[in-house]
Amino acid sequence: MDDTAVKLKLLVVDDEPGIVDFIQKNYNRKGFVTFGALDGMTAVEICKKEKPHISLIDIHMPLSEINGIETLKRIKEVSSDTYCIMVTRVAEKEKIQSSCDIGAFTYIVKPINLEQLDAVVLAAKELALGKIS
Repeated sequence: MDDTAVKLKLLVVDDEPGIVDFIQKNYNRKGFVTFGALDGMTAVEICKKEKPHISLIDIHMPLSEINGIETLKRIKEVSSDTYCIMVTRVAEKEKIQSSCDIGAFTYIVKPINLEQLDAVVLAAKELALGKIS
């Protein structure tokens, strides 16, 4: 299937509005349909409705009712095919391992390097397109 025929959905979950806005604009320009959430509960509700193919989830969201790991767990419960990329400020091995055990696709460390982000999103995109075709 030609990937231009499929608009992949990308959900960005971070309690920093500037990061959500920047990443959404970046991936809208690349042909994704994007959604943004400033907390985990909103992210889960978006997943129930939209079933995004890829989600970027910040692990540390102190302003959210649930943290990124709990958000990941709940997203996987409602949308098990979503490729979840965890974003963290520091390489916290326990939290990263916990995320992987729950089903995270991979993780990246803040500050976000756009080349690294593009590489992991592209890898998730290819896998998602493989499931669609």
